Amino acid sequence: MTQPQPEATEQPTAKRTGMVLGTTAGLATLFLLLRLLAVSEWDWNTAGAIADSLDFGDALPIAFGTLFARPELTGILVAVLLPFALLRALWPLSGHGSSGGHGTLSLSGVLAAIALVTVAVVWVRTFNSWWVVIGAVVLGGILLAARLIWRRGVGRRVVLGVLRSAGALAVVGVLGLAVAVDTPWMSKERIDAGDGPFEGWVLEVQPGFVKVLTEERDVLVLFTGDIVERELVEE
Repeated sequence: MTQPQPEATEQPTAKRTGMVLGTTAGLATLFLLLRLLAVSEWDWNTAGAIADSLDFGDALPIAFGTLFARPELTGILVAVLLPFALLRALWPLSGHGSSGGHGTLSLSGVLAAIALVTVAVVWVRTFNSWWVVIGAVVLGGILLAARLIWRRGVGRRVVLGVLRSAGALAVVGVLGLAVAVDTPWMSKERIDAGDGPFEGWVLEVQPGFVKVLTEERDVLVLFTGDIVERELVEE
């Protein structure tokens, strides 16, 4: 009896892993590029000046800064994605198209659902508004009813296809945020360099100089000795 070759099964797995990592890296690069262009208000020279101050350690602050900068847009994204995540965590999709509708529980799906529920709770508590939860409940009810009604045939395939599109929706939503949010990811400061105070965002601090992005999207380089005062702006 011929023994199975381990390489035969390892190669497709390695290929899939490489594709996932490559896609993730590509999406992350696209997100950062769109975010950079949006913050520069789509000016090539300003974007280049800002990019000169970035490094890989800025990726997480940029991502979280995007989510927190425009809470109304993040709320819409949460309201759309939350029912998808909960349904896939509580009622996993079938991987073989069987009529039973039972699938395999995914750890990543459960973690995504927990993260979205946490964000929704904090959002409601912070803004004392329930429209995110109401929107998620309404959309979730529609998706659940559709899955219960169409258990076979074309209708079921359409419903499962919609539910499986959660990942694509998340990608489109996050990239949409990157385009729509033009607020930089750092806190705004009021800076007085001797000619009167102005407001902007500090991009980089180096020995001897500070690089600042102004509200007009000009990039200024100030000598440290010229700065009289710096303070955070309460927004």
